[in-house]
Amino acid sequence: MDFRMMMRRYGPAVHLTPTGELDAETRAALDDVLHGLNGVSVVACDMGHLTFMDVTGLHGLTVFVRRLSARDILFFAYNWQPQPLRLMDLVDGLYRGTGRATEQGAPTALLRRALRESASAQRAVGAVWAARDDALRGVQSRPR
Repeated sequence: MDFRMMMRRYGPAVHLTPTGELDAETRAALDDVLHGLNGVSVVACDMGHLTFMDVTGLHGLTVFVRRLSARDILFFAYNWQPQPLRLMDLVDGLYRGTGRATEQGAPTALLRRALRESASAQRAVGAVWAARDDALRGVQSRPR
């Protein structure tokens, strides 16, 4: 199955929807997305259409998320499908078996971060939505 990445931008927030199979051949799509994220503070990724992910795809995704984090861009993925979730569980389980990982230090920890669990993310998302609402109403930026 082919891989596609739909990207919608809402001011400083981006919503990604990967579709298909994430593997070694499709990791370049993540690099393309990364280059288009100037001025972005939050990336939300709906994984509901990601039907398959192999280890190289998982590695590419974790590298992508670490690069976002290095640029102070928050990343949240949701709606994981069973196969990618099982792969993440397997990789984290193997890593924990070495005694080198905690829940936060597991290889897929950044992929598992839930939006509702992060207060700073909620503030960032709230600011994005407020700016979007102001822009839709044509309101000038409020003085701070």
